[in-house]
Amino acid sequence: MLEYSLIILSTVLFGGQFIALNAYQGKNGKSYRSILLFCAIFSLTGALVFLSLNGFRLSFSWYTLLYASIAAVIQIGLQIAGIKALALGRVEVYTLFNVAGGMSVAYLFGITYFHEAIKATHIIGLVLVLLALLVPVISDRKAGQKSRIIFWVLCILVFAANGFFGSVNKIHIVSGEGLSIKEYMFYMYASLFTVSAITFSILALIKRDDTKLLWNPWAILFAFIYGLVNSVGMFLQYSYADKVPASILFPLSNGGAMVFGLIIGCIAYRKRPTVPDLIQIIIAIIGMVLFIV
Repeated sequence: MLEYSLIILSTVLFGGQFIALNAYQGKNGKSYRSILLFCAIFSLTGALVFLSLNGFRLSFSWYTLLYASIAAVIQIGLQIAGIKALALGRVEVYTLFNVAGGMSVAYLFGITYFHEAIKATHIIGLVLVLLALLVPVISDRKAGQKSRIIFWVLCILVFAANGFFGSVNKIHIVSGEGLSIKEYMFYMYASLFTVSAITFSILALIKRDDTKLLWNPWAILFAFIYGLVNSVGMFLQYSYADKVPASILFPLSNGGAMVFGLIIGCIAYRKRPTVPDLIQIIIAIIGMVLFIV
């Protein structure tokens, strides 16, 4: 049960990281340069965390670098599409696509690529977590509100990116090739930092007028906190990824992040949970339990 305890603990961290993201956006907005700067800071933080966890020692493997680079490109695409989607549409719909992609794509990947067993309890659990995601969408509809087509395109990109990000990491970990999880994660964060920092620098050279405004000390602090929480959560989630099937790992982690994100959000913003909030949490927890039993 240790592996499941660590996975659930990682979901607490993943649920809380969105508070840091929202705080960063409050200081630096949601422009492309702001997103790239955010990615550069939090990925540099993550790289340093995993470098320290590995005792400041590194080996090299082309196999690891390949998968780490693929994961980094997917992650930066996820960040850009996600933040832009949040600027155009409702957070409930974005969350639906984000979590649903992380669960369903990875679940299907687990039973097809890894040939993991299909269990009735897992299918019921997956359906319940997805149903929990629909609760705020159904209960909080606004008459006449329509989202732009670009919002739905971004949501589909988020759906695919979140699912494939976890699947790429899982493939590397269970393959038995390449480097350890700590070194792999270092190269993933380092690759993400390289891509985002270079792209940010190019855009800053093209348009210099307000780039300096992005270097808000509080924004940098929030991006650092996000990177710290995100990297520790990644370490906990993937420590036993070679022992926990993908068809259990990702539905459990994404469902948990949704539940704890809602709880932590209510605490941080002093928001009183509504009846739909409580219904959503209860349904999601039941679904998560079905992945463990």
